[in-house]
Parts: sequence; C-alpha cells; structure tokens
Amino acid sequence: MSDRNRNETKLTTPSDTEVRVEREFEAPRELVWECFADPDLLSEWVGPRYLKMKVEKYDFEPGGEWKYIHSDEAGNEYVFFGEFLELRKPEYMKQTFNFMMEPQPPASIDEAELVALDGDRTLLVTTTTFESKEDRDGMIQSGMERGISEGNEQLDELLARKMAGAK
Repeated sequence: MSDRNRNETKLTTPSDTEVRVEREFEAPRELVWECFADPDLLSEWVGPRYLKMKVEKYDFEPGGEWKYIHSDEAGNEYVFFGEFLELRKPEYMKQTFNFMMEPQPPASIDEAELVALDGDRTLLVTTTTFESKEDRDGMIQSGMERGISEGNEQLDELLARKMAGAK
C-alpha cells in the first residue's frame, strides 16, 4: 500500500444507521490522543478548512460536556455539542454528538478507537451511530465527508508540526 493511499480518509456505511471512518496518521497514538484531548489543539484541526472553530466548553472526562462553534466568513455559525460518555486514554473515546438546528435532531453516538501501528503510526477508526437511516443520510448529505477529510488533513499537518518540534 502506498503512503498516499494509506493516509486517505475512508468513509463507509456498514449498516443503515452507521458511518465508519478509517484514517492512518504518521504519529504515535499518544500524540493523536493529545490532539483530541487538548481543546486548543482540537480547534486547529476539526472541520472543513473554510470554517474557523471556537471551543466554548470542553470538559474532557466521562460525563463532561463539550461545545464548539464553526463560523464562516459571512458570519454564519454552526454549533455542535455533546457529552463525553467514556474515555480510555490513549485508545478509546465515546461521546454524544449533536448539531444545533430546528427541529433538533436526535444525538448520534461517536466512538473513536486509536490503534497503535508499527513505526509510530496510528489508525483512527470512528463509528457514528444514528437513530435512523434518514438521520445518517442527512448527515452525509450535509457535507460530513468533506468536513472529516479536511479535518484529517489538518490533523496530519498539526501532527507533523508537533513531531518536527519534538525532534
């Protein structure tokens, strides 16, 4: 497998209510975890490139709440929020995920596994479970794949900067 293909974001729909995303990173699992755990780092990479992100709340512990806002150049805001359900450093995260809109859709459940690979690399596998096929399809149609792919590219860039600074 070439480096280029290995590091592509792969999105699949294993069931009518799930979206699974797989992506390898050229960084150790602990560093990838840190980029999820630290709200200052999180704001540097989550979401599509054209949106700026502000973290309003980030209590990274089981039962802790999180909320962030993406905004575009026109001033439109997109609010995301949820609760951390389970955290096992540095290998597993489970949280609720919601997007503020009317009518308010039911929260999805996001699970993320960070798998340590040879050569100080990490495989990130996320599974998002929705209440219905319609909710899943609506999220996909809203640009989910673009946001995740661009976010992963930005995470790659952040990890490379952090690793270069650590040498």
